[in-house]
Amino acid sequence: MKKAVIGLISILTSFCLFTLGLMDLFPLLLGIILLYLSIFFSVFLFNERRRFKGMRMK
Repeated sequence: MKKAVIGLISILTSFCLFTLGLMDLFPLLLGIILLYLSIFFSVFLFNERRRFKGMRMK
């Protein structure tokens, strides 16, 4: 639940900065980079899961 809230807040914030960049009130390149990174890390956090790595034999 915490990952979803952090992901959504970061995406919404970076989208607002991207929109400001389209209106020439914020650097557009920085807005694009922040939006891409926030989407990338949100998808990465949602897809992260525990995987079976095999049984260790002694």
